[in-house]
Amino acid sequence: MIDFIKYELFGVDPKHLESNDKLIFHNKVDIQTGELGSYINATYKGLEFKIYEITEKTKYRRITVEGSLHKYWNSGAHNFNDFGINEIREVLKELKYYFNILPKNCVIRQLEIGVNIFPPVNTKSLLNCCLMHKTDRLKWIFTKDEGNYIQAEYQRHIFKLYDKKTHYLNKGFTITENNILRIEIKHTKMYYLKSKGINTLEDLLNYGLHNFSSDLVEHWNSILFFDKSTFKGTKEEPLYSNPNYWENLLNDDYEKFKYERKKLNNSTLLNPNNLKSKIARLVKLKCKHLNEEIPEINPLHIRLKTGKRTSAYCDPNRQFCQITDLNISMQKESIFLSHTGLKYYHKTDKKIFEEVKRKYLSINWKDADHKKQIKEIAHNIRNKANNLRLKQERLYPSVQRTLFEITA
Repeated sequence: MIDFIKYELFGVDPKHLESNDKLIFHNKVDIQTGELGSYINATYKGLEFKIYEITEKTKYRRITVEGSLHKYWNSGAHNFNDFGINEIREVLKELKYYFNILPKNCVIRQLEIGVNIFPPVNTKSLLNCCLMHKTDRLKWIFTKDEGNYIQAEYQRHIFKLYDKKTHYLNKGFTITENNILRIEIKHTKMYYLKSKGINTLEDLLNYGLHNFSSDLVEHWNSILFFDKSTFKGTKEEPLYSNPNYWENLLNDDYEKFKYERKKLNNSTLLNPNNLKSKIARLVKLKCKHLNEEIPEINPLHIRLKTGKRTSAYCDPNRQFCQITDLNISMQKESIFLSHTGLKYYHKTDKKIFEEVKRKYLSINWKDADHKKQIKEIAHNIRNKANNLRLKQERLYPSVQRTLFEITA
């Protein structure tokens, strides 16, 4: 249920992170003045690590970590599959293993809580039914990363709804579900979380993610929802389907706005095919499913690649490059990160792409055009794989008998 998170990290020496072979830190330089930026940063599987320099306000080198834990589970690629408490614990184990990050040392600054559900109707048509949230008009927004979505923005949080399937289908992923609707709340201020006793990531886990189910359902139920099947052929249909009608009514006559809204809600409840209530039930069921703990059966698994999962089936969208460890489910032609995958990360997450570029692009091609750089990066990744294979063959030639053959 956790997606994006930003936290300040304590209990870790900045030098420890700087010397970590999985992180390549760099600094931004002002081209005109030559002045260095206020922090250095590095990216790993979509998580960005920032180390800030000492200032008059902070007498220590402050560390922040931000990014999507859900995308991290998928090696930085996407967040449309299930990501429950079992997957979260696996991610946290890996962060501890690689970076010595402990949940008790992660002081939360921002947090997204949400679920992906499979609605019984087309997601886009469902979003078109959502006109307002409480008394705020839901606004359509487009970003490269999330595609089209609607949101209501408040002082301390943002409520968002969007179509997960269409966005990632266009990027080459295989999605078998008919529709995917994402419902999420992004806490931009900590007031609400602190009122629940949540300051750190450890507090969040102790509080229990299942307790956010009621928040998601409450926000969904607060939507002014127009279902055409409820009002088809009635005099209310042209009025109730128009968000401008509701907005003007709200501004001109608030009492009439409340009266008409209550009338709409009551009619929706009486509809035998009450779509709004169906979605609320699906949110509750998904929250329950994502918070069902699965005991560890095999503690010797190789970190996130084969860890226990909330979903019982083998997810085709969790395929990994053997060299970079990045998710390559969007490409079909190679077992290594290739042109298609590189173009995908360049389009959707420049931080991941730049990290790969720093690791696998020779300095000889740093001034080449983008197309040439993509080609050279992919070539160097394949070369590294071949070099590792040749090294393995030199160490263990095919003519050399193995231990199992000797003892057989």
